[in-house]
Formats: sequence, C-alpha cells, structure tokens
Amino acid sequence: MPAPLATKDQIIDRLFSVFRERGFDGASLADLSQATGLGKSSLYHHFPGGKEQMAEAVLTRATALIDRTIVEVARGPEPLKTRLRKIVVALAQFYEGGRASCVLGQLATAAIGAPARHGLRLAFAHWIGAIAALAGESGMPPARARAFAEDWVARLQGALILQAASGDTAPFKRAMAALQELAA
Repeated sequence: MPAPLATKDQIIDRLFSVFRERGFDGASLADLSQATGLGKSSLYHHFPGGKEQMAEAVLTRATALIDRTIVEVARGPEPLKTRLRKIVVALAQFYEGGRASCVLGQLATAAIGAPARHGLRLAFAHWIGAIAALAGESGMPPARARAFAEDWVARLQGALILQAASGDTAPFKRAMAALQELAA
C-alpha cells in the first residue's frame, strides 16, 4: 500500500533510508517508489534526473545533517569536552550504536556521476574539517590534526562495515572513544 502524500523533505528522507540500507546500486526504482509512496512517473517528476538526482538530493541532506550535528557543534562556544561528547552522542544515535550503515559509505562505492561524486566529497570534507578543527583545538599541529580527522573518519566507516559483516559494534565504540580522547 502506498504511503500517504509526502512533502519533498519527507520524500528525500525516505530516499535517504533506502540508499542507506541498500546502497545506490542495490536500490531499485521499485524500492524507491515503495518507500516514497510515489509511482515511478511521480518519482521522475520530482527527480527528472532519475536515481542519480535522487542520490544528489540525499547527499545534500547528508551534508546538512553533518553541518548541523558535527560542524555547528564543533564550532560552538562550549568546552571542547562538551562538544566532543555531543558529537559522539549524536553519531551513536544516528548510527544506532554502530548497527546502522552510513549513506556516505554506501554511495562512496557506487557508480554515481560527477555531480553526486562532488556532493559526496563535500560531505566528507565538511566532516573531516570539523574533526580536524577539534583535533587542532586539542593541541595537535594542523597537519597532524588533518591526518587524525581523515584516519578517524576512515576508522568510523570501517567500524560500520565490520559491524555489517560481523554484528560486532565494539570497533564503533572504540572509534567513538578515540574521538572523545581528544579532550583528555
């Protein structure tokens, strides 16, 4: 049974969930149609560029989410320890304690076009930049802070992949602990 009529934001949220669960290549138009409650022709009405444009909208949403839950918190006026704790709590909630996939990770391995690839790079750049700023604030020199941020994001992505394969959330928990250690 189709879902009730939805706003554009709700449609993008539903697309986000499908791409997060199944990835770009694994998400069929039937899956996307069912999740949004829109027929295929209605999906194309909203996204004339098809699945590629849907991925672009999802990546725009992911970047906004990163900006709201990581970048803005990282730039906040609170003590470093408080900001790190808030980011860790938000990530733990968003990734369901390490049990949910990352839409960025799902789309990173897909055959997406240049505009979506640009959106993916932008999302990761915002995320890495915020973590690098926090690492710098903790006392790391800029080059080391940047390397820490890249390594930490890679560690988190790897932890989510390991959990998907093994069911073990311990690597995710260790990644979250490593981020909080910046305030030590």
